[in-house]
Amino acid sequence: MLTGRKDDAGFTLTEAMVVVVILSLLAAISTPLITRDNKARKGRDWAKVVAQTLQRARFQAMGDRCPVHVMLYRTHVDMFREEPPGTNPRYTQLASIPGPLADDGQTVAIWDVQTMPNPPPTGQSSTLSAAAAPPPPPEEPPPRPSNEIAFSTLGSVSGNTDRFVFIRNEILPAHHPDAFFRISVRWLTGFVSSSEMVK
Repeated sequence: MLTGRKDDAGFTLTEAMVVVVILSLLAAISTPLITRDNKARKGRDWAKVVAQTLQRARFQAMGDRCPVHVMLYRTHVDMFREEPPGTNPRYTQLASIPGPLADDGQTVAIWDVQTMPNPPPTGQSSTLSAAAAPPPPPEEPPPRPSNEIAFSTLGSVSGNTDRFVFIRNEILPAHHPDAFFRISVRWLTGFVSSSEMVK
C-alpha cells in the first residue's frame, strides 16, 4: 500500500516572529552588560600596563646597572635611564606609554602616588597633571617629585618608603568594584604587585 508524503511547509510566520522577538530581547539585555564589562576592562588593562612598566624599569635598572626613573602622570607614564655623571644629556628616555583614550571627557587616570596604602585618594593629585618632564638632576637635594619612582641598580626603590600608585577608572561610578586599583612597589626589594582592587 502506498502512502502519500506530507509536504513540510517549514516555519510559520508566527514561529519566525517569536524567534526574532526572543533574539532581540536577548540582545537588548546583553548589550549593557558587555558595554559595562568593556569599561571595567579599561581600568584593569591600564593598571596592568602601569605595573608592567614599573617591573620593566626595575629589571632595566639591574640589567643596565644604571638607575631608572619612572615619571607618572595623569594619562601617561614616562621611563628614563640615568646616565653616568658627566654625560650629556643626563637622562635617556626609554619609553613613553599613553593611557586609554578619553570617553566623554573621562578616562582611566593615575590619581596619586602615595607612601601609605590607605585610604585611596578622594581627588586627583595636582602633581600628576603637570607637564611631562624628565626627573630633576640626581645632585638636586630631596624632596624628589612625588610622581617619580626611581629604581636603583640593585632593584630597590629610592626613598626608603613603599610607594602605592592609585588608578581611578573615571568612566565608572566611585562605588563600582573596578573603580580604583592600587599598585604596590616595595622599597627594599622593588617588588611590584600588580593591580589590586581597592575596596
